[in-house]
Amino acid sequence: MAGQAERRCSVCRAKLSRFNAGTQCGPCQRGMTPTVAPEFWADPVVESAINAWDLGVVVQLFRKHTGLSQTAVARLVNIDQAEVSRLERGRKKIRDRRQFAQWSEALGIPGELVSPLPAADRPPLPNMGGIGGHLMLQDGVGQMLMPAGRNLSLTVIPALAEPAASFHDNTLWLAPNRDTEAWSRMPLRALLAAHRTVEGRRRFFVMDSREAARSSAKRPPLAIPSAYELDELTYGILWAVAGYDSAVLGDDTELQETLLLPPQRVLGGDGGPVAPASLTDGSQMLLGSQTCAEFILNQRDELAGEPVFWTREQRGEEAATWLIFKHKHRYLQETAPRRAHNGVGRAFCIPRQEVAVSPTHERVLLFLAIALMESYNVTTWLTDELDLQQTEGFALVPGHRAAIATWVRADSHPQTALTAGAHTLRTFADVIGHAQAHAINAGASPGQRLAATADYLGLDRAWLARRCAQLAAEGVTALARPRSRHLSLDALNVACTYVATELRSEAESGALHEVTR
Repeated sequence: MAGQAERRCSVCRAKLSRFNAGTQCGPCQRGMTPTVAPEFWADPVVESAINAWDLGVVVQLFRKHTGLSQTAVARLVNIDQAEVSRLERGRKKIRDRRQFAQWSEALGIPGELVSPLPAADRPPLPNMGGIGGHLMLQDGVGQMLMPAGRNLSLTVIPALAEPAASFHDNTLWLAPNRDTEAWSRMPLRALLAAHRTVEGRRRFFVMDSREAARSSAKRPPLAIPSAYELDELTYGILWAVAGYDSAVLGDDTELQETLLLPPQRVLGGDGGPVAPASLTDGSQMLLGSQTCAEFILNQRDELAGEPVFWTREQRGEEAATWLIFKHKHRYLQETAPRRAHNGVGRAFCIPRQEVAVSPTHERVLLFLAIALMESYNVTTWLTDELDLQQTEGFALVPGHRAAIATWVRADSHPQTALTAGAHTLRTFADVIGHAQAHAINAGASPGQRLAATADYLGLDRAWLARRCAQLAAEGVTALARPRSRHLSLDALNVACTYVATELRSEAESGALHEVTR
């Protein structure tokens, strides 16, 4: 009746029916999630939202269907009501598989509706009515959309996907035809994909189209190794290589001219930085990284010892530079100790909230970069101390000198300096000491540290070991060969090989320890 006070459930605050004389809604009285009709999940709008990992839309539709309040939904997922509100308003996105699984279980989302990759990692479906649905790949000619990162721009890779004609020898075989032949001659980056349905799920296997053509010249028909299955690992590699390749190639002439300048001019000197403002963020990262690397290498005589490093990378986008920038790999090789020992290493500050908001493929790239350092006898220490994340990048010989070199999240251009100031040296030594004493990935061996790192980043160790072993055996070049002269996949191959060996050894050691207890 008009003017009658609105009554709400005393538990979840859902609006009570006028026919409910009690103080709790039906679901709360039963202590269970309301039953959702199968027709609800079959609704195209609901399916599209789930496929896109757009939980904001899913929750809105779910609440409308069930009559639950935001508080009631929050109780189902064991989170705060404010988080539900942020989801529905588009202020929060779920891009972590574990979190999405938690929501799926709480809401009762059928498992077959959940796509293998988040919406931001797939190209948009046509005619989705503004829902923002995405697909990973589809039959025939299409494209794979690589989302923008904090610095990398959105990249689109043309893709041709066809069903595999056969599968044997760990290889998917495609019958050559007019489309695949034309695709293999595309001058720009493009993908050739084979798909195969396994246990009711379509799985895609991708390869650089020009590399596929090279392999078919040796052994037709077209062959795509099963190691190149599209998952969080291979997607991350494609995302990073395509993103940086596109950025650097777009600036090729200007970037090369700038790289030929003396470092002091790139750093600005008295006249300010000379790097063109028109350079993409990806090119600026390469320029800053190379300038800082050269600065530290030029200070080796002044440092007069094996330094310990503090680095500012927190996300896979930043860390991927170690895996694909040619100069970064050379720099790591030249600064690596001859043998591993406690006094030499590289410390990172990776706050837990950065891990929480970082998509899985970026966490995989970060893990691989850390593994690459360990492969060169560089002990790694991870700290989550928020107060340390703004510390400048540096190379420190305790009690002697420090070379400051900051390009990651630098305000305008790379910052470099050489100092012997007692206060600065003590501060840097304290930062490193804290990271060593409170390392999240503490371990006596590289395998133990990598296992702890994988756990902290929420990555499946067994999956990493298996997939890295497959990629190491096949090599990653044919998956995502760079076009730019400044990029290489040599470091990535080293990292994959090392991860496969160390994590397998760590797993075997752990199993032996359990048997002998």
